[in-house]
Parts: sequence; C-alpha cells; structure tokens
Amino acid sequence: MKNYIRSRISKLYKNEISKESFINKYEEKEKKSINETYIKELIKRARKNKDAGDIEEVVVLIYSGDFNNDQYIEELCGVILESWHFKHEDIVQILHKLKDPSTVDFLYKVSEMHFDYLDYDDTYQLARKCIKALATIRSANAIKKLQILLKSDNPIISEYAKKELDKLDSV
Repeated sequence: MKNYIRSRISKLYKNEISKESFINKYEEKEKKSINETYIKELIKRARKNKDAGDIEEVVVLIYSGDFNNDQYIEELCGVILESWHFKHEDIVQILHKLKDPSTVDFLYKVSEMHFDYLDYDDTYQLARKCIKALATIRSANAIKKLQILLKSDNPIISEYAKKELDKLDSV
C-alpha cells in the first residue's frame, strides 16, 4: 500500500476526512476511476502478492464507495480463506450485507478456521459474525451449516448457532 493511501485511510478512520473526500483523493492520486472492476483487480493483485495492505485498501474502498459488491463476491470469498491478511471480520460483514447464497460454504469454512492474529479472542467473534451471516442468508444450505455448527465441539460456537437457529424457528 502506498504511503499516501495509508495516510488517507488513517484520516478516514479518525473522521478527519469524509468517505467522499477519501474516494476523490484516491482517484486523483491513482489517476483512475474507482469502480467494481478496479476493486476486483485489486483483490486479485492482493491475493497474488499476498499483500495485507491491499486487502485493507479494498475493505476501505468498499466501505467508502457506493459499489455493486455483487461484482466481486467470488474474489472476496477466495480471499476470506487466506491467512496472510487481517480483514476477515470486515469481509464477513461485507458478505453478510449481500445475503448471497453463493457465500454460504465460505462463511461456514471461515467460522471453523483459526487465525493466529485472533488468538486473543476467546469469544470467537469471527465465527459469531459468520453464523449471523449464515442466518441472514436463510437458504437450505445456510441452515444446514448452522445445524452442523450447533454440534460443534466448541460450546461457544455451538451456542451462537443455537441462538441463530432459535431466532429462525421463531420467525
């Protein structure tokens, strides 16, 4: 990630600049229009180079712009399984909002994965977010995955799945 982008992201996180300002300055510096194709290519480049900074850039661009995230679901699903970056929870949140049945197997896999950088998290928030996303999708496959997670050896994950399945049953 280029230093000026890192600096702009920092300002965005601190609410020193708006999302619009971030996107406008980004486009000005990159001399490119930021759109779905650009984001898709940035994800592909990040995966090829295993560049965590580029994944952070992708997440910030997605949150800052008004994009059709359906255009790069496949790329997001691929990168969410990678262990070299630190944006799994953010990507799960993006996928959660999309409610796309094609993401179910990826969300399920991630809910069972362990990432070293999350060793401190004894409440399994990444798994919880995946479980909530699965419950939101509500497809037969998503419910099947929740039922599998209900039988998890991890009682915390099992309880999250139970809670979401109970909510679905009461609807």
